Amino acid sequence: MSFISFTSPPYIDTPPPEKKPLQNKEWKLLRLFNVYRLVLSALFISTYITNVAPNFFGSYKPELYLVVAAVYFLFTLISEILIHLQWWNFNAQVLLQGIWDILTITLLMYASGGLTSGVGVLLVVTIAGCSMLTEGRTAFFFAAIASLAVLLQEVYASIYHVFLQTSYTQAGMLGAVFFTSALLVHILSQRIRTTEALARQRGIHVEHLAQLNEQIVQHIHTGILVIDTLGKVRLCNEASIRLLGLAPNPLLQNLNELLPSLAESLRSWRRGRRSASLLFKPQHGEVEVIASFTRLYGAGAVSSLILLEDATLTTQRAQQLKLASLGRLTASIAHEVRNPLAAISQAGQLLEESPGLSVADKDLSSMILKHCQRVNTIIENVLQLSRQQESNNQKLLLNSWLENFIIEFKEQNQLSDADILLNISTEPLHIDFDPIQLHQVLWNLCENGLRYSQKQPLLSITCGKNPEAKRIYLDIQDNGRGMSESVLKQVFEPFFTTETHGTGLGLYLARELCAVNRGVLDLIENSQTGCRFRIHFVVFQTNHGN
Repeated sequence: MSFISFTSPPYIDTPPPEKKPLQNKEWKLLRLFNVYRLVLSALFISTYITNVAPNFFGSYKPELYLVVAAVYFLFTLISEILIHLQWWNFNAQVLLQGIWDILTITLLMYASGGLTSGVGVLLVVTIAGCSMLTEGRTAFFFAAIASLAVLLQEVYASIYHVFLQTSYTQAGMLGAVFFTSALLVHILSQRIRTTEALARQRGIHVEHLAQLNEQIVQHIHTGILVIDTLGKVRLCNEASIRLLGLAPNPLLQNLNELLPSLAESLRSWRRGRRSASLLFKPQHGEVEVIASFTRLYGAGAVSSLILLEDATLTTQRAQQLKLASLGRLTASIAHEVRNPLAAISQAGQLLEESPGLSVADKDLSSMILKHCQRVNTIIENVLQLSRQQESNNQKLLLNSWLENFIIEFKEQNQLSDADILLNISTEPLHIDFDPIQLHQVLWNLCENGLRYSQKQPLLSITCGKNPEAKRIYLDIQDNGRGMSESVLKQVFEPFFTTETHGTGLGLYLARELCAVNRGVLDLIENSQTGCRFRIHFVVFQTNHGN
């Protein structure tokens, strides 16, 4: 999958490429060249002994030809051992073997009758091979040595009349060929080395880029899934594993086996029957997730990219807009409602204080005052909800904060240690939440639990961290009889209550406050042994992490 492209990022600690692989490559080239020399020396000996060689091989000095060829073969064997052990310096071995080749081929050319034998052409291969294995001006050094060797041989043959005829012109032309070959091979090898250096540099950049992409993919808060045409997971990051509640390393597993509902939605989207976005609750996940589908083109295949977003962030933004709208609405009507309500309440109080009022009338006036107070409480709760300021999120250590809260709650409600069962994780649980709003949410849930619990422990409070979703949770469980199906469907609806004196805003307000703090409040268990509410928190992260 392709991402952004950078040059070498300074913050990725990537070790520089080692030189040993490059040296091994050069040693392999030297060994390959030595194999050529070994085969060549073996051919010199075998063709001469079997009389298969051309007539000019060893035509002038047969004994010298055979001895030089045998020594050359032994030298190449020793060179093969030295190359295998990498016992000596690489450049020194190339220099020694190159000079030895030039002297040996020159002697073989002399023993075969001089330049007219054509053996001197083999020096071109030697110069080309040594020039490719060395750098700088060493290539011209080999060409100079070979030219001098050929020229000295011609001078010696001319002085002592060894051969019938000598050719300084041919020697000069062969020397020119030596230097031309050295120049061309030198230029070619320089270009090859430049290309290799550029390839290594690009390889380092590609490696840096791959590491950068991996870090981005793994640490981004958006979940990423890449699904191939067979429906298998080709790439995923930690956020996708956390949001979907998957087991570690789901690569190459079939999406239909991991998340059947998401796989079916993906197939429908591919067929054009579903929009590119989907809101769903994973089977093993803790929160609702927004999935967005798009196509990836590459390598002749079309894969699918699924982007996963935590829906609580979107819910938080929607919640802030909703509260702002509610604030404007309540601000406009609160004054109009409270004024007549205050008049009714005052009239009821005056009527109740009237001395000639009968007992039945006093009961009616008390009823008026009671319901006036209830309406006023509802208005206060709605105003409190609408005036809810933006959450002041802080880093909280839930372990110690919860212990202090329980102490305060026990004192306020005169409870014993046996009334509340507290299970706190030993692992430090740092959350991102407004402490005042968390106090309000938890106090409301605990009071509801006390109201319906029938035996000890009245409340069971547990906090920990989900190992799969890596999300901190807080459970509040009562010891009552649970809820009916009709109540369960409306438990978080505003103004819904089963009590005659309640306003029905407690759980609704608690869930809204959790949403403002990017938390989630759910009822996860409802049975005849009680109800269990769970709050999922956002793990605290530093600004760098965000």
